[in-house]
Amino acid sequence: MSNVSYAQHKVGQFIMNKTGISFMELPDTSTVSDWVEDDMQIDEIDNIIPDLAWEILDDSGMDRDLVNSICYPMEDID
Repeated sequence: MSNVSYAQHKVGQFIMNKTGISFMELPDTSTVSDWVEDDMQIDEIDNIIPDLAWEILDDSGMDRDLVNSICYPMEDID
């Protein structure tokens, strides 16, 4: 599996799990190839999945506050 395919799969899972929206239903699915390089390691790709999801959801017209809460949820402070 290529790095781009892996990243598409992971960001698709992330978006589906967080929003219930299929990655393929969103207007911009080419963003992944802009972010992912052939020489990236799997852990590097895993670390940028929230950033990829943020850009894809933002580009789809979703409210930025909602996108922020989906992709970068605040940790509860005790």
